[in-house]
Amino acid sequence: MTNGLNIIVIGLGHQALEDHLPAIVESNKYNLVGVVDIDRDHAIDVSKKYNTEYAVSVSEMLSKLPLKPDVALIATPHSAYLEIIEELAENKISIIKEKPFATSVNEAIRIINLIKKSNVSIFVTLQRRFNPIFASVPQLIKKIGALYAIEAKYTMNISKLDSDWRANSRIALGGALSDMGYHFIDLLVWYFGLPISVLCKFSTNNRNGQIYDVEDTAFLEFCFNDHGRDILGNLVVSRVYPEKNECLKIYGRSGCISLKRGDLRRLDIDGNEIEHLIRIGSWSSAIIDQLDEFADRIMDGTKKGEICNEYLKQVAFLEAARLSAKSNQQTLPNDYFETMKGQMS
Repeated sequence: MTNGLNIIVIGLGHQALEDHLPAIVESNKYNLVGVVDIDRDHAIDVSKKYNTEYAVSVSEMLSKLPLKPDVALIATPHSAYLEIIEELAENKISIIKEKPFATSVNEAIRIINLIKKSNVSIFVTLQRRFNPIFASVPQLIKKIGALYAIEAKYTMNISKLDSDWRANSRIALGGALSDMGYHFIDLLVWYFGLPISVLCKFSTNNRNGQIYDVEDTAFLEFCFNDHGRDILGNLVVSRVYPEKNECLKIYGRSGCISLKRGDLRRLDIDGNEIEHLIRIGSWSSAIIDQLDEFADRIMDGTKKGEICNEYLKQVAFLEAARLSAKSNQQTLPNDYFETMKGQMS
């Protein structure tokens, strides 16, 4: 045990088992004091591995622990987290949440009000922000001149799309865009802010013989504005493409940037490579660095009762895309951002 924050992990699926629990153990800023999952046998198995307490609900965990935990990390299906956030907030327990911050503006407003009322901290796991390759992009953007175009693609080949909670819209509260696509929405907001407009199309049921009611593919067109100049962009997200592809290309008048998960290149206008950064095997350290920063913010108390503006911009971007796909019309993300931001005052 250390002098760090006492933490519980709620939801023991792949993300918790592969990323969060190992990172918590590796960090020197947390003490893992409990794990929670609705599957009691699974919770018991995980608790034995980590030599910690187990429970099937937050209330059961709180009744078992001698001291209330300082923070809880939530990694549950999307339909479950609002009730969990409410219970944690009522007990004055700070929150670290798997992305997304929220799947809609209405959800975001509920979370905003809970966090304000309880005066606790809430943070969202977006580990690309703590990877040096991704963090180097803003520096290189300054070197490629006035921007005019952005191309982004995040595709996977997931053979079984009807095998877990992500196949059911009542549980997942969204499909490929709000799940895997949220990472690229975050990158776009991080690097460029909020687009002035979004036009989105969804496609679904592209796996023969499988039944699911969420989109497996999303195509977005968006536009940023930089001092009166339009920057045109597109994003493709899919779970059914034959090959995995994760890339972002940024075009400027003096060159371009090509970003992949562990690879960043800057090219001149003729396509010649000017800079090339590579990092291999760094993902786990980014997860630890992220959790450590959250711990520092929780301990200093400076973000209590507040919501990061970038979380609200991510939700505004997502909401604009979702409503555009539904209405078949262009939408304005800033309208949704201002609605949520108004709840903070």
